[in-house]
Amino acid sequence: MKVSVICPVYNGEKYLKNLFSEVREQENIEFIEIIAPISKSSDNSLEEAKKYADIAYEVNNFNHGRTRHEAALKANGDYLVFITQDIVPVDKLWLYNLIKDLSDKTVAAFSKQIAYKEHGEIEKLIREFNYPDMRRICSKENAEINGRKNIFYSDAASVIIKEEFFRLGGYNFIVPTNEDVVLANNIIKNGKSFIYEPNSKIYHSHKLSFKENYKRYEDIGKFEKLYSKEIDFSNTSGEGKKLVIFVIKNLLKKGKILELGYFGIDILVRLLGYRKERK
Repeated sequence: MKVSVICPVYNGEKYLKNLFSEVREQENIEFIEIIAPISKSSDNSLEEAKKYADIAYEVNNFNHGRTRHEAALKANGDYLVFITQDIVPVDKLWLYNLIKDLSDKTVAAFSKQIAYKEHGEIEKLIREFNYPDMRRICSKENAEINGRKNIFYSDAASVIIKEEFFRLGGYNFIVPTNEDVVLANNIIKNGKSFIYEPNSKIYHSHKLSFKENYKRYEDIGKFEKLYSKEIDFSNTSGEGKKLVIFVIKNLLKKGKILELGYFGIDILVRLLGYRKERK
């Protein structure tokens, strides 16, 4: 397996030494190349990346899609692995388990995400809902079974066969967020499939303020409006309701009353941000 790992970086100096060391220590992989496009940062991200990555360079105008695509053009591996700077592999088989079942038909996969211990119960439950232990194959044939999850895909830790990536147009577009959803939709529209692989595990979660969540969901609403004619988002609200019910039930079961109140405000903030742009 010859793998190119692409990790966009912004103010990520504190993550890079540990993250890139963990990537290089992955087992059963013949060749690992690390490519780090660095957005202009206020720390020493560029200098630090040059120490530990094979290719590190500064990006003037970051975009979630186009920046990743331009990095992929520099890749020498047969597989493109996209990660974010704030993940940590759970074990040394994360990468192998992510890649091992790809084929001519199943051209991509993404990892299970586990919340960091220091993050709150809400974030842990959201990750538990979105990243269960059951493997899922997403394809045209499974669209009815999977519902909205059929185009649920995260490039916080994902892989795609490089040849297929470019055949599908890759990430060669400008988006406010959710470039991975566009790619997932293109995979399925072209008769291919991708896997949610729960045996490939990473730690990844956020501790965002209400303001940050508002902006995040504002971008999601903007994205869905932009792609409303190309991608079917009709099941989004239904999946969102399932998530809310799951979190509330488990917070009540655990007696997390304060977290329940916080979650109510957080959901309202996300909804307001989403609806602002989705109208």
